[in-house]
Amino acid sequence: MLVPALITPMDRSGKPDAAALQELMDRLEPSVDGFLVLGSTGEAVTLAPDERERLLAGIKSKKPLWVGVGDESLPLARRHAEAALAAGADYLLTMSPRFYDRAMTPAAFRDYYHGLAELGEVWIYHVPVFTKIEFPVEIVKTLAEHPNITGMKDSSGDVNRLMYYRAHVPDFTIFSGNGLNLAAAAASGAKGAILAVGNVAPRLFAAVFKQQVGEGRVDDNLAALAYDTAALYGKGGATLIKQSLRHLGLPAGYPRPPYQPESPYWPDAVKLLEKLQEEGWLL
Repeated sequence: MLVPALITPMDRSGKPDAAALQELMDRLEPSVDGFLVLGSTGEAVTLAPDERERLLAGIKSKKPLWVGVGDESLPLARRHAEAALAAGADYLLTMSPRFYDRAMTPAAFRDYYHGLAELGEVWIYHVPVFTKIEFPVEIVKTLAEHPNITGMKDSSGDVNRLMYYRAHVPDFTIFSGNGLNLAAAAASGAKGAILAVGNVAPRLFAAVFKQQVGEGRVDDNLAALAYDTAALYGKGGATLIKQSLRHLGLPAGYPRPPYQPESPYWPDAVKLLEKLQEEGWLL
């Protein structure tokens, strides 16, 4: 199961464009199994609550919809969650508070996630590259006991964590958020992936996942291409993804200021996009 972590199209002034996001979703829809909006790649942390609400009100998904929520307090996170559910979210992909990281005790994690799970179906989002917090694996086991906390996106790239989840919470749905280790994640029990690079080459990563699950290994050339693609876009982030989508004639817009519209990795991306196009992996 492959779900793109969608970018948020914005104009040059940084105004979000719901119509462009819907157009991108419509273009990607035949190649994916669902959508994540307002995640890390969607620059959600740069958007005010009213901007988030207007964006969500302007889109509709034909497939399962994850909406990124989370903030530095439970009341703020609940506001995001309520708006997401009102707009039709199937799942709340929830990032934990991170600024006061030393105050995030096991009890704080529990109260935060339980407080959101009162509202709807919650997925945990572990993304230490942004939060700077390694989500304790023991807390995942505890939270998974709640009937409304049903899944997790783990973007750490740590396969040992995935193996722990498989051993201790076998009925918990784990998705990988790291394209570099996608085949290993599938082999370790992940049921799918939510990937930023799914904006650009969803078919490639869906093929890697399905090949690993179905055949137990991935063709070496396919694995190498997927690795190179994930590595480059992992470095370039939303800026490079948006620049690539613009190059391909897809609706993307620009990063929100002060982030720059062009990536220093663009020369490498042009070469990679040519290869992906030649091999039929682009839309």
